[in-house]
Amino acid sequence: MPESTPHVIPAGSEAGPTAMRARGAIVGFMVYRGSSPGALVAARKAQARVLGRFGHLRAHAIVMGRTTLDVWGPGALETRLHHCPDGSLLALVGAPHGTVSWTDLPRAFLDGDAEADAELPWEGRVVLLRISADGERWTIWNDWMGAITVFHADGPPGTVAGTLEPAVVAAMGYTRGDIRHAALLCILLNGHLLADWTLFNGMRTLPPDSVSRWDGAFRSRSLGSVSPSRDRWETRWDDLVDEMHALATAAVRATLHSEPAWMLPLSGGLDSRLLACIGTDLQADLAAYAWGSSDTMDVIGSRAVARTLGMPWTHVDLGRAYLATYTRPWAEWFGSSMHFHGMYQMAFYDAVAPVSGRPVASGFLNDILSGTSGSRQVIASLGQLYSEWYRHWTIDELRDVLRVPVDEALAELATTIDEEVAASGDVYFKHDLGIGLRNRNRLFTAFQLVLADYWRGSASPFMNRAYARFCLSLPRGARDNRALLRDVFRRFYPKVAAIPGTYDDEPMLRTGRYLLKRRMAAAVPASLHKGPLKVFAAADPRMDCDALRAAGPAGLWPIPEAERELSDWLDTRWLQPLYDRATSDARDYRALRRLQSVQALAYRLLDS
Repeated sequence: MPESTPHVIPAGSEAGPTAMRARGAIVGFMVYRGSSPGALVAARKAQARVLGRFGHLRAHAIVMGRTTLDVWGPGALETRLHHCPDGSLLALVGAPHGTVSWTDLPRAFLDGDAEADAELPWEGRVVLLRISADGERWTIWNDWMGAITVFHADGPPGTVAGTLEPAVVAAMGYTRGDIRHAALLCILLNGHLLADWTLFNGMRTLPPDSVSRWDGAFRSRSLGSVSPSRDRWETRWDDLVDEMHALATAAVRATLHSEPAWMLPLSGGLDSRLLACIGTDLQADLAAYAWGSSDTMDVIGSRAVARTLGMPWTHVDLGRAYLATYTRPWAEWFGSSMHFHGMYQMAFYDAVAPVSGRPVASGFLNDILSGTSGSRQVIASLGQLYSEWYRHWTIDELRDVLRVPVDEALAELATTIDEEVAASGDVYFKHDLGIGLRNRNRLFTAFQLVLADYWRGSASPFMNRAYARFCLSLPRGARDNRALLRDVFRRFYPKVAAIPGTYDDEPMLRTGRYLLKRRMAAAVPASLHKGPLKVFAAADPRMDCDALRAAGPAGLWPIPEAERELSDWLDTRWLQPLYDRATSDARDYRALRRLQSVQALAYRLLDS
C-alpha cells in the first residue's frame, strides 16, 4: 500500500466552525413548560452563549400549549421533526446510524396515549422526544447507554429538560445554596458525577436505557436493552475472535456507509486503531488526524498505523493558547457537569474547520466494551470510582480542604456507588458496566462526541447493541487486559498489531524487527533514540500542563475571579501549591486535575 504523506496543520489555524453536509441532525434541545418570562429569557441567554459560536447551526422553536421546544442543528431540522395523527410532536435528537425514516418507528411510538417499552429502531447516540398536542405530557426515550445527557428539573419557576446544563440551571435559578454536597464531593474525587446526580438538589439526569415521562412529575422506567450475560462463557476462543471481528465489522459498515468521507481522530490506543483497520478493509474514505506533541506515543503510534494502512494522516499542532481561549466557552457549554477538561479538542475542531464534508468517526465506547487494560478499583467507602490513576483528590485531603460536612456527604456518595455496582447484576465485570459505561463513559467521555456533533457531525460505530451484547457476554479471560480484542488484531491485522501504542508497554505482536530495535535502544543513550528508535523515548502527554504554564492563572478561569467565594467552601491555600506543581518541570498532571475539578465549583459560585 502507498505510504501516507503526513500533513501538518500549524497552531493558530483557526477558521471557526464550518458546516458539514446538511443532514438535518438535531444536536441539542431544550423543552420548557410554565416557565416565567424571566426564567425563559435567562435560559435562552445561556443557549445563545453556546450557539453563538456556531454560525452554521440553525435554531427552531415550537410552541405546544404551555410547552416550548427549542431545537438546533445543521440543515433542514424539519426532517427530524414529525407530527403524529393525534397532534403530538416527535423530535429525533442525536446521531443515529444509517438512514433515518419515521416509517421505521413501531406504532407504539406514534401513539401519544401510550408509554412504549419498545426499543428504539436506531443504533447510535439517540434521544427521541414526544410532546403531546396540548403540551401537558412529554415522553423521552434514550439510547441504551444514555450517551446524550438530558438534564431535567421540575418545580418553581417551571419544568424544564434539555441537553445544556447551564440552560437548565439558568431556567431554575439555582444558586450556591442549592449545591448538593455529595455531588460536589464526587466531582472533586472522580472528575464527574454519578447516577442521575447533578451538582444541584432538585435537578437530575435521565437514566440510561430508559423511557421517561413527565405529566406533572418525572418518572423513568428501564428498558433493559443491553444487559450482561453468561451467554458465551463456554464458547471456543477462536470462535470468539471470529465473532468479535464480524460484529465489529458489521457495526462499522452500518455506520460508515452513510457518508462518503470521514475524519478519524487516530490516537495510540486500540479503539480508533480498530476503526481504522476495519474502515480500510471496507474501503471507506478515512482521513486520520492526530494532535499533541510529536514525541508522544499517541502521535508516533497514530502516524505508524496510518502509514501501514495507507491512510492520509495529518498532525495538528494545538499550540499553547487553548486553555486561555476556550476555558470560558467550555464552561458556558458544560457548566458544572464535570471537571474542566477537553478544551484541547475545541482547539482541534477549530483548527480542522477548513476540512469540509467529513464528519467524525469515533472509537468511543470500545475501550470499556471490549474489556479493561488494568484494575478499575471501586472503593465506595472512599467515594472512589476508579483505580489510583483516575482519582483526583483523596478523601483524606478533602477532609482537610473542604468546609462542608465531608463524612455526611461521603456516606451518601458511598451508598449510591454501591447501588450503581449492584444494578449491573451478578456478573464479575459489574464494575465496568455499572461504573464505566453508565457513569464515566456516559457522564464524562461522551463530551468528545458532543463537541464533534456541533462542529461537523459525528458517529460512534461501537454504540451498537449486537456488538455490546456480545462484549458483555464474554468470560473474564476474554476481557481482562482486552485479551480477545488483542487476538482480533493478531489474527486479522498483524502488521498493525506489531505497532506499539499507548495501550501497553509492548506491541501486541513482538516481531524480530521490533526486538532488534528494542535491543539497540537499550544499548545507546536516550539522546540517540531518534528515527526508528524514537518510539522508545516517547514523552508523556502533558499538553494541558504546558498550556497552563503558557496561560498562567487565566488558564484556571474562573478560580482567580472566584477566590473570595471559594474561601467559604474550601481552604484556598491549597490552590497555589497545586498550580506550582502543575506548571513545574515535572508537570504534575494530577495536580492539574485537582484544579480542574475545583474550576467546576468556582464557575457555579461566580455564576450565582
